[in-house]
Amino acid sequence: MLETFLTEEKACAEPPERTTVEDGDEKEAEASASAQTAETAKVQRAVSKKRKPVDPEEDSVPPPPPTEPTEYALNRPRRDMTQASTYRNASQSLALVPCCRFLGCAGSGLAQAQPFKVEMDPSVAVLMDLHAHMCSNEVIGLLGGHFDAASRTILVQKVFPGRGKASGRDVEMDPVAEVEMRAEIAAAEMKVVGWYHSHPVFEPNPSHVDIDNQINYQSLFRDSDSGLEPFIAFIIGPYDLRLPTQESRLQTFYVQNRAGAAEPTPLQIDYTTSKVPLDDEVAASACKLVDSQAKVERRVSPTELWRPFTTLTNGVPSGGPLTKLAKMRASLRSHLTRADMDAKDAEELLDQIAKHMQNSWKVDLGY
Repeated sequence: MLETFLTEEKACAEPPERTTVEDGDEKEAEASASAQTAETAKVQRAVSKKRKPVDPEEDSVPPPPPTEPTEYALNRPRRDMTQASTYRNASQSLALVPCCRFLGCAGSGLAQAQPFKVEMDPSVAVLMDLHAHMCSNEVIGLLGGHFDAASRTILVQKVFPGRGKASGRDVEMDPVAEVEMRAEIAAAEMKVVGWYHSHPVFEPNPSHVDIDNQINYQSLFRDSDSGLEPFIAFIIGPYDLRLPTQESRLQTFYVQNRAGAAEPTPLQIDYTTSKVPLDDEVAASACKLVDSQAKVERRVSPTELWRPFTTLTNGVPSGGPLTKLAKMRASLRSHLTRADMDAKDAEELLDQIAKHMQNSWKVDLGY
């Protein structure tokens, strides 16, 4: 096709061959030649409109191969859990943004201070982390609790895991599940005080999408009496190979517009863990959560290798290999230890969760 096009252009560009004529026919021959030249120019203009000039070097170089999607992009879900028509439109940028720090005492009301104190039930960290460990896609859910405007304190008391809908490379919140969760929270006489999601294999810093969603939620759940926006976000990072220990990273953040900043700023939220003893309800909630993940797309294989070493200190690996089940148990154990649970009781709870997973998922975990 290219050779034919070049041949046609060459033929059009060549002047017509002159023939010998008699003196009496000279004027007629000149007129004929002039008409042919005009017709040639007309054809050239038509060809140039239809075809772009060919650059030989450009035509000889093959196009670069398509870029493979990153691990982040493969795992990243869409979390449009608010009504986009009335809220800030997420930028869809997947770049991660490190969180800044507040200054001063939380809940003091000072300009640079954390706007409220946050106190969290120990079961919340356990169940969020368990949820994050069970799926190689991102997981998502809401958090129920209370807000005391007088003391500027958020109490995070219960986890309400969400259902996701697979959509190609992304997962988004099932809208029916969100309605159900908010109804459950209201039935428990609680308010929605936060949300959580996971970054399965990368650091738990918020992306621009996370930041935009958080802004939307802060606006949606603004407290009309105090004017505050008592709504926080948690990100859990369970399977990042760069983790120094087996414990997942947990990032809590809030978004503010800071003077001089071009974009809204994510700021790390500090929280304390309530001294509430963990009871049988934690085990029941954990087993229910395990059941909910039994048929989830991209559910993890508990016996699969997580990484070929145990700890990573200053970039130096040490210790033996860890399965994802061993990683999950170690991370959950750290939460139970901080909750002052007896070591023996903690192991019994972890065994109970693992045995239930074996039965519910129909996998052999050695129990």
